[in-house]
Amino acid sequence: MKNRQMALLLVTLSTFFWGSNFNAASIVVTEVSPLVAASERFIIASLVIFIYMVIQAKNNITAFKLNWLAFILLGLCGITGFNLAFFIGLQTTSAINGALIMATSPVTTALIASILDKHRITWSQAVGMLISLVGVILVISNGQINNIVNLQFSRGDLIILLGNIAWATYTVGCRKFISNSTPLQTTSFTMLFGSIGILFFSIYQSNLLKEIEKISLSNHMMLIYMAIAGSVLAYLFWNVGIKELGAATTSVFFNLVPVFAMLLALITGLIPNVLQLAGAVLVIGGVIYATGAYKIMIKNS
Repeated sequence: MKNRQMALLLVTLSTFFWGSNFNAASIVVTEVSPLVAASERFIIASLVIFIYMVIQAKNNITAFKLNWLAFILLGLCGITGFNLAFFIGLQTTSAINGALIMATSPVTTALIASILDKHRITWSQAVGMLISLVGVILVISNGQINNIVNLQFSRGDLIILLGNIAWATYTVGCRKFISNSTPLQTTSFTMLFGSIGILFFSIYQSNLLKEIEKISLSNHMMLIYMAIAGSVLAYLFWNVGIKELGAATTSVFFNLVPVFAMLLALITGLIPNVLQLAGAVLVIGGVIYATGAYKIMIKNS
């Protein structure tokens, strides 16, 4: 029970860090190209977590030999693919809208898990996902049924949707295809190869060093925050959740990302409307029900 409670807390912190990423990135990409921003963020993140793994973890070479192909493929999928979609998509969509599209990740993850891992979705998970998804749709559509029927999305929305699929694959794959590896090792190796993918793509597209030199100090600080909190800690805590709770249960927490993005937007002066607040309540309620967190609350009360 204690391990489960800690995992629930850590996964919640992951979604807080990712929610704040949407707000920070939407500011950074006004000055910095998405590829350059992603490159600096993950260069810093990879160095930090890899050094920490070498100091703290044992049998790193053994874990790598057993899982090197999975580390490479999942890193390219969940780090390279997801984050390129994240930065590029935010150029043509809003921070809150991007976070809300990513909140459909639990449904995508559950479907992929049912195919790859033969995971059976429980009744509470299905109901919780449905409640959260209704909340997401409510905010994205702004209450306009025509927006749902016509399925009119911007280019940025579609790019982030592809990132959503890449992320769901990473979440399921880390549990399905990796063995005898700690969450720290899984995070470190997948982040390393994912960062290399982003770096090569960025070098191919632009003069990386010159572009980094042009970044302002304030945006460097934002990227450092996104590297440490929004990458190292968020991915590490997420992988702890996958190991302790399973991919399908952990993925439900991604619905909290837009809630945190919205709360942080509120601090900066962007006032959410009634429909957004109602959607946030549904999302939180769905997460609590799907993960069984309400049972722990009742037991501890």
